[in-house]
Amino acid sequence: MRRANSLRGRLVCAVIVLAALGMVIVDAASIVALQVYFRDRADAWLGNTRARVTQQIDNTSVVLTKDSVEALLQPGYVVALVDPDGRIVDRTPALDSLGNPAAPPTLPALLGKDFAANPTTLASAGGPDYRAQMFNVGTHVRYLDTSGKSQPIASALLAESLDPTAEALNRLIVFELAATAAALTGIGLLSFGVLRVGLLPLRDMARTARRIAAGELHQRIEVPNERSEVGQVAAALNEAFDARQQSEERLRRFVADASHELRTPLTTIRGWAEMHQHGLAGEELTALSMSRIQQESARMQDLVGDLLLLAQLDQQYEPATDPVDVAVLAADAVADARVTAPQRRIELAVDGDTEVTGDENRLREVLQNLISNALVHTPSGTEVDVRVTGSSGRVELVVADNGPGLDEATADRVFERFFRADQARSPGTGGTGLGLSIVRSIVAAHGGSVELVTRPGQGCVFTVRLSSASWETAVRRTRLAGNDAV
Repeated sequence: MRRANSLRGRLVCAVIVLAALGMVIVDAASIVALQVYFRDRADAWLGNTRARVTQQIDNTSVVLTKDSVEALLQPGYVVALVDPDGRIVDRTPALDSLGNPAAPPTLPALLGKDFAANPTTLASAGGPDYRAQMFNVGTHVRYLDTSGKSQPIASALLAESLDPTAEALNRLIVFELAATAAALTGIGLLSFGVLRVGLLPLRDMARTARRIAAGELHQRIEVPNERSEVGQVAAALNEAFDARQQSEERLRRFVADASHELRTPLTTIRGWAEMHQHGLAGEELTALSMSRIQQESARMQDLVGDLLLLAQLDQQYEPATDPVDVAVLAADAVADARVTAPQRRIELAVDGDTEVTGDENRLREVLQNLISNALVHTPSGTEVDVRVTGSSGRVELVVADNGPGLDEATADRVFERFFRADQARSPGTGGTGLGLSIVRSIVAAHGGSVELVTRPGQGCVFTVRLSSASWETAVRRTRLAGNDAV
């Protein structure tokens, strides 16, 4: 039962069923064709015999006797002589092909002129079928019975037994059944063997998948031929296993980083709280401890808020579709930055249609994080340029600085969560390490892209690209028009 439910068992059963269906159709067609051939051959004999008889008795008086009629026919054939009233005057005995008595064809008491005018199949009482035809013999034929009485004969009925053809058909059916059974058995065994070999890679995949599920994450499926269906499945599973392993590694790293980030402020808070609890701090130190506890609590709150935001963005976050002017958000973010860092030169340039559709608060956070990143991670004299341009259905936001820049290895990881370019820096400085990850997630949720171009000594250039509101409106109108046309 288990084997029948397996893929191999189902495939073998399907092959056998299809082969059996094809063989049955072929066998049935051959039997029908043979039946038609035997019937046509019998009809041809009846036609030829009729032609010869009518030709011989044409305008010639013929007197028939029982012995003369029986001498004309071989076993397996029957002839009946019919008078002008349709009554059967006499008929020859029915014999099989070996000369043994057989059941004669069943005939009505009176044979009309239209009876068996064309070749017709007649049944017998428990015997073979006959192929028969009746034809007119004219007015020159008389029949002399054993008593010496002469009677006119108007028609003659010729019948050929179909028993030999039935026996041949029966033998053919038995042979075809045996041949079909043998062929299906061979097909089944061959299919089982071929599928057993062909499905070996699938069993290897199952074993490898179970080993990976058991914790051997380094295991991978061998791909014998990437062009085959099995090879494509194996390659796809390997990609899925790679993605799973990378996801688990990212999750472990994320949990470790989050634990590390939370441990530092918790340790600080606990230390100041224990000092205050044991009365070791004076009035001035108590005020300092309360301030530090408040600062670390706020830092923990920011970290938890960032983590919750990233979790929300990871769950297929659907932003709002309100019209948002990126230039206005950029102007607000630059104004705020000038207040918090008055010693910095922060410039803003705007050009073109800069309106997009999305979540205003989230897009504002993108600008704040990018500008804050430039201010925090560059020397105090570094200049920051913010440019917002709109053209060709796209809005491009650029935040550039002329700071020290980053090497290629560091630049490739800046959007990772908890990654810091300066790993030696204390976690208590420079933010949570989630700002650029939040930027990438928000931009991706809005259908845009963000990239970093940087080299050591040449500063950093962050570029965010979004679809403009006018472009998205045109796309929606085109889709609606297409739906209306359909």
